[in-house]
Amino acid sequence: MSFVNLHVHSAQGSLLDSILTTKQIVDYAKRNNQYAVALSDHGTMHASLNLVNDCQKAGIKPITACEIYECDNHLEHNSEDKYNHLLLIAKTTDGLHNLYKIVSEGYINGFYRKPRVSVQWIKDNELGEGIICLTACQAGRISRCLEVEEYQEAESFINLLKDTFDYVALEIQSHPTEVQLKMNTLIVSFANRVGLNYVITSDAHMEKADQIDTHSIF
Repeated sequence: MSFVNLHVHSAQGSLLDSILTTKQIVDYAKRNNQYAVALSDHGTMHASLNLVNDCQKAGIKPITACEIYECDNHLEHNSEDKYNHLLLIAKTTDGLHNLYKIVSEGYINGFYRKPRVSVQWIKDNELGEGIICLTACQAGRISRCLEVEEYQEAESFINLLKDTFDYVALEIQSHPTEVQLKMNTLIVSFANRVGLNYVITSDAHMEKADQIDTHSIF
């Protein structure tokens, strides 16, 4: 079984934050014998059709996802309302439709600097069905809580996620930085504490390490 990356950004969707086209994403997965690949752009899904078309041509499975901006109350617009990253993956057709509704809500009613949506709103509207939830990168609420030892808030948020989505897992990432390695240790320990699995992703915004300077132009 080969590695499948569930956390990938495209230039078409994650504007000014990725230099990868969906075709480059799919070609990389194909060259490395990956049978599937996800697209998880920031707050939008408008490049997902490109991924599906490119995957069909390459004979691999497209995985539709979105790294949403979640906050406590997306209907309130003020500078104190902080947003966090949260990765949602469509597991079923119903889950895909629910994900469309979640992302649309962020733009229609929750747009303030970013297209935000609250997990409580997702729960209240029963839109977590058919969706897998991963806790995202260092900009996710769980990572931010663990970094400052706010374990009670982290557990409370995890319980909300478990009550909302079909499946929830902690996310650790393969970036060899001191901060990420420390965070991975905290996340694995927390996963054991709350009895959840964790998955390994690579928060991909470029194809090769030598493209860092090119990416930094954005």
